[in-house]
Amino acid sequence: MKIGLSKIAIGVAVAIASTSAMAADGQFFVNGEAAGQDTAFNNLRDRDPTSWAGAVRLGYLWNAGAFSWGVETGYVDLGKVAGTNYNLVPSEGGPYDPLRIGARTDGEILGGTFKVHYGDYGWFFSSRAGWLHSQTYENVHDTLGLISGRASADDNGFYVGAGLGYDFNRHLGLSLNYDFYHSQAPGIWQGHFGTSMYGGTLEYRF
Repeated sequence: MKIGLSKIAIGVAVAIASTSAMAADGQFFVNGEAAGQDTAFNNLRDRDPTSWAGAVRLGYLWNAGAFSWGVETGYVDLGKVAGTNYNLVPSEGGPYDPLRIGARTDGEILGGTFKVHYGDYGWFFSSRAGWLHSQTYENVHDTLGLISGRASADDNGFYVGAGLGYDFNRHLGLSLNYDFYHSQAPGIWQGHFGTSMYGGTLEYRF
């Protein structure tokens, strides 16, 4: 399922770009991001240290003066969250046996991106938004080791983000970004949750 959806997303993005790629001043691009993350699972205490997250994106940008806009698709790894919920206890262990919960999420994206440049090259502001298809995998066990369980869910959500960066030339740029991913995961936690991702992106345009 994941591979199929990725191929569909990439195919749609390439098809959109190819319709007018040769009729405007534009460039294909690929970028990679390494980031920290914070997943909003409420009521978790004794959390594990914040895990790493990351993304790989490709797409096409049209350029007109100080502005660039385009389409993007790619894959995001939203990292892991783990902690203890003292409000949830199994009947086997009683009130002194809280549940330890861990989850990790990844997914495919398809959306749009927009940039404002200050000068031919140099500083720029960027934004992005679009569709997220996420997969979430959850592990649950009690602290006494009496029970354990696993669950997984996938569904459609959305993402938005913004960044500030610097283009060294027409082909290479570096930026700092904040992105928010809203994941839908029926049957896991409250059925949906948000992940904040903040990190650096290296982009190559050709």
